[in-house]
Amino acid sequence: MDVLIAGAGPTGLVLAIELARRGVIPRVVNAESAGHRESRAVSIVARSLEMLDDLGLAQAAIERGVPLHTLNFYQGTTTLAEMDVTAVDSPFPLDLCIPQWQTVALLREHAEQLGVTVEWGTRLLGQEADEYGVSVELEHGDGRRERCRTGWLVGADGAHSTVRETAGITRKRADLKRGFILGDVAVDWPLTRDRFHVYFDRSGLVAVFPMIGGYWRILASTPDDNPPDNPGLDHFAAYVADRTPLDSRVRDLQWSSSFVARESLADRLREGRVLLAGDAAHSHSPVGGQGMNTGMQDAYNLGWKLALVVTGRAGESLLDSYQAERWPVVKAVVEATSTTTKVATGSTLAARRARRHALRLFGGLNPVQQRLSNAFGEHLVHYRDSDLVFERWQESPAKAWSDIARTGPEAGELVRDAYVENREGPVALRHLLRTPGHHLLLFAADTTDSATLAAWQATAREAMARHGEVHVITRGHLPHDPMDGIFADLRSEAHNRYGVRRPSLYMIRPDKYVGYRGDSVDFAPVGDYFRALAARP
Repeated sequence: MDVLIAGAGPTGLVLAIELARRGVIPRVVNAESAGHRESRAVSIVARSLEMLDDLGLAQAAIERGVPLHTLNFYQGTTTLAEMDVTAVDSPFPLDLCIPQWQTVALLREHAEQLGVTVEWGTRLLGQEADEYGVSVELEHGDGRRERCRTGWLVGADGAHSTVRETAGITRKRADLKRGFILGDVAVDWPLTRDRFHVYFDRSGLVAVFPMIGGYWRILASTPDDNPPDNPGLDHFAAYVADRTPLDSRVRDLQWSSSFVARESLADRLREGRVLLAGDAAHSHSPVGGQGMNTGMQDAYNLGWKLALVVTGRAGESLLDSYQAERWPVVKAVVEATSTTTKVATGSTLAARRARRHALRLFGGLNPVQQRLSNAFGEHLVHYRDSDLVFERWQESPAKAWSDIARTGPEAGELVRDAYVENREGPVALRHLLRTPGHHLLLFAADTTDSATLAAWQATAREAMARHGEVHVITRGHLPHDPMDGIFADLRSEAHNRYGVRRPSLYMIRPDKYVGYRGDSVDFAPVGDYFRALAARP
C-alpha cells in the first residue's frame, strides 16, 4: 500500500479525503470502535469552514451545528467585553459550534464516498521504517495480528501517539496544572444562542456554548489539577451557581469528561517516511478552540504534497516543506494557547489585571478586534517564508477603476474570495478553485480582445501542464464567441481583492495559499515552479 494513516479523527479523515481526491486511496486504521463519540472539540473556525467548503461539506456542517457570531465575557452580571468573530475576512464569517463526533461523521461519510474504508478497532502496535518504506504491525479487534508494508506512515493517532513514540520523535511537554470539567446539559437560560458566553470569577471560569438540540456545553475550570473522573450534574450545577448569575438547575446530562490541561510539541513532523499530524504532533489546552482546527489544517497542507510524491509527480523532499511550513504554526498555537489558558484561569491579582487589560482591547469594532477575529479564525496563518512560494510583484500606479487601498495577497498568503461571471451567472472564485490541483488565475485587466485572451489562455495551460486549471478574468464583457474558462469582473471586485492594476498572474496551491504571483503576463516562472517541484531530490 502507498499510505497508511493511523487515526480516524478529524485530522486523519481530512488527510484521507485529500489523498483520495487525488487518486491515492490510503489505508486508515483506528484503535477505537466506530460508535465512539468523542465530543471535546466543538468549534470549527472560519479557515476550517473554508477547507470544508473546498470539499463541498461546509453547508452540511453548518446544518449540523450552531453558527456563532460573538464571544461575550462577563464578571457576574456585568458584560466586560464582546468580541465580534464575524470581523474575519472570510466567506464564512462565523464560528461553528458542532460536536466533534458530528464532524467526524461528516468527514467519514465523504471519505467513504471516495472509496476510503476505516478499519475500526484496529490498533497500530509498532513500526520500523527504512529508506524504501515502513513495516507495520497491527492488532485487530478480534486479537489477530497482522504485519504489512506501506510506503508512507502518517500518525494522526492523538496525543499518546504510538507512531510518534515508535518513530523516536521526542517532544517537549509541560503541565499547565489546570483542571477542567466539561459536559452537555439541558437548562433554561435566557441567553442568546448565537454566541459564546464566558464568566470569570476569582475561583475560576465557566464557559457555556449553545449546542444542537437546545443543549448547552459547559466548560468549567477546577480549583486544582485534580478534577473528578466522571463529573455529574451536581458538579456543573455547583460551578454555575458559584461563578455565574445563571440558573444552576441543569438536567439531562448527555456527556461529560474531565482533564488536566497539558501541552506538548513534537521536535519534528517528519522522520523519513513517517509523518505526524494533529494531536500526535501538538496538543494543548482547549481554551481558544484551536486544537482540532490546527490538526485539520496540518492534513490540508500535507495531503496534496504527499499525493504528488506518491504518484511520482514530485520528489520526496517536497515533504520537507510540510515541516518547514506547519511546525512554526503549531509552535505558535501551543504558545498562544498556553498564555491564554493561564490568563483566563488565573486567580492572582496580576492575572486578573492582565485579563481585564486584554478584554478592554476587545471593545468596539477596531483594528485590534479585527486582528483578534482573524487570528481566532486562523486567517493570519501564512507561509510567506517558505521556499515553496515566490513572487515577482511591483506595485504599479492605480488605475481609475482600482481601489488603491487593496494590495492583494502576497505569495504564501491565503487566497481571497470574490464573485465573477460567466454566461450562466455569478460564480464565486472559491468554487472555481475546488477542483483538486493547482489553479492559475490570469487577471487580464482591461484586455478584452478574444484573440489575445485565447493566446494567453493557451500559453497558460501549457505552463500549467497537467498540474491544474487556468481561469482568465477580464474586467470587460465576455467575448462574443463562447470561450471556456473566461470570466468577467465587471465591477472590478476580483481585481481589487487581488491588488491587480495590469495583466497579472496568481498561481494558487491546492491548499488555497498563493504559490506564485507576478504582475506581468510572463508564464516562464509558472513552468519553472512545476519543473522545480518535479525535480526536487
